[in-house]
Amino acid sequence: MRLTPIEIQNMSFSRKTLGGLDEAQVRDFQVRVARDMEEVNRELREVREELNQLRERITEGSNLETALKDALASAQKTTGMIKKNAEKESLLILKESEIRAEKMLDDARAELKTLTDEIRGYKNLKRKFKGEVKSLIQSYMDLLADDEK
Repeated sequence: MRLTPIEIQNMSFSRKTLGGLDEAQVRDFQVRVARDMEEVNRELREVREELNQLRERITEGSNLETALKDALASAQKTTGMIKKNAEKESLLILKESEIRAEKMLDDARAELKTLTDEIRGYKNLKRKFKGEVKSLIQSYMDLLADDEK
């Protein structure tokens, strides 16, 4: 059984005839105190070791929490960058599409102008040919009319 602080304070030793203390009792008391002190020191070491382990776990948990927060912040930043890049890319694709569409319209307008000019030319050619045919027919008619006279 361990010694309590009160037992240590109240410990009394029998006196020998000459006024000294009983050596055997003092030694026995010293042995008990030493044994209890060893037990207390061992328990203290165990408690300190457990405390250190708990502190390490807290530190690891704190480090893990920090790492998770950093990873989350990084993921949010990356997500933001991806979104921003996607928006830029979509705007670029849209702009390229608008440029291609405008070029297609310009090409179509140019082709329409070319076709319109060709049609105008053919109409003019048709009018000219028609006039020449009329003139030729008129010449033949005049020639036939002269032959009939």
